[in-house]
Amino acid sequence: MSEVEGSALFANSPFKQLSKEQLDAKKNIEEVVIKFLEQKDDSSKIIKVEGMAGTGKTVLMSALFKDLYDYLHDVNDFNHNAPSIALLTRQEQQLKTYSDLTKKLNMNNTVFNVSSFINKNEKKKVILVDEGHLLWTGNYRRAKSEIWKPDLEALINLADVIIFVFDPNQIVSGKSYLNNSLKERIDSAETFRLKDQWRIEAPAEVKDYIQGIADFSRDSLSAPTPKTDNRNRGTDDYDLKFIDSASNLYDIIKEKNATVGLSRVVATFDWKYSPSKNKAESTGYWYVEDNDFKVPWNLQLDMVKSAQKKNIPWQEIPESIDEVGSIYTVQGTDLNYVGVILGPSIEYDKNNRSLRVNPDFSESADAKNVFETVKQDSNFSDERIKEYRIDNIKHAVNVLLTRGVHGLYIYAVNEELRNELMKLND
Repeated sequence: MSEVEGSALFANSPFKQLSKEQLDAKKNIEEVVIKFLEQKDDSSKIIKVEGMAGTGKTVLMSALFKDLYDYLHDVNDFNHNAPSIALLTRQEQQLKTYSDLTKKLNMNNTVFNVSSFINKNEKKKVILVDEGHLLWTGNYRRAKSEIWKPDLEALINLADVIIFVFDPNQIVSGKSYLNNSLKERIDSAETFRLKDQWRIEAPAEVKDYIQGIADFSRDSLSAPTPKTDNRNRGTDDYDLKFIDSASNLYDIIKEKNATVGLSRVVATFDWKYSPSKNKAESTGYWYVEDNDFKVPWNLQLDMVKSAQKKNIPWQEIPESIDEVGSIYTVQGTDLNYVGVILGPSIEYDKNNRSLRVNPDFSESADAKNVFETVKQDSNFSDERIKEYRIDNIKHAVNVLLTRGVHGLYIYAVNEELRNELMKLND
């Protein structure tokens, strides 16, 4: 049972018990969708689901997807080989999880990568988009300029109703930059908000403490970690610790993975990695390195690549414990325990007693390039571009620090930050 509960499939199952907040949102959204579809006019409806990381947006979307799939087939008797509903995402690991889920539920031909769906150009009655903050707003040589539209605009033209998850604090790429026109479109959508944090199974003060660090909040590093004894609520203690070396962090995560599973090390994008370029034979892989720690970046080991071709999500591949995950493999996913390596781009802000970003040490493309959608905005001065880069790195750190259901371990490469963090241990 623990293996089942620790799987991505279980975490995203439409049959997973929802909270009252999630149930209320599901009921209200379904009522809006059904009422709109019954009008049978030529307009389109946009519904937005908002919520911070860990508020259960993906589980809600999965439940909505199953209910609306059943409704459309029951009411309209659509051919199961060509259903008039689709679930889309740009997050490749989520795509693999959803594909596995729909295969087991005999909901075939319903899950797509965003770009491939747009290219198919087949209109559906309902489209659901998970991780909608990852939608691209630029062309990036994907189509002829005269026929290209931003992802959201293209999808609106392909659905009667589009339901999408959106968290502006999880925009981690310049490719997703929103100009004023797109902001207005998103802001005007009918919105349902999730507020309760469900991923992190810990007392409220622990959740708030982690979120304060993840948000780079002032004074978030000024007090020791709160006590994490959670037994009165009937759950295990939440383990929150700051670690003195990357190697020790890795050893802790490997032990957790061996005992409870679904535990991985992840890192900020501060070491070179290009999935499209192979490393020289003498080095073999792109590595995350620090002192005696040297482990390959994600999606490089042969067994991992082989499993990915079978649609197995990165975090569920046994051999991926021998890699370091990134924002691109774990955004939108749950881990039992997560070990986060804060690379050189994350420093200590002495004045604010918080984390601070130095984008000069980041290897992220967003820290190095100016994407076309940003270039086209006349309001973007050089200083504003730097601020935007810093915001994206902050968002990535937020995502990494909020993956752990039962525990979070943090190691900082920056010596000053590491020394301050070590003082915060109980």
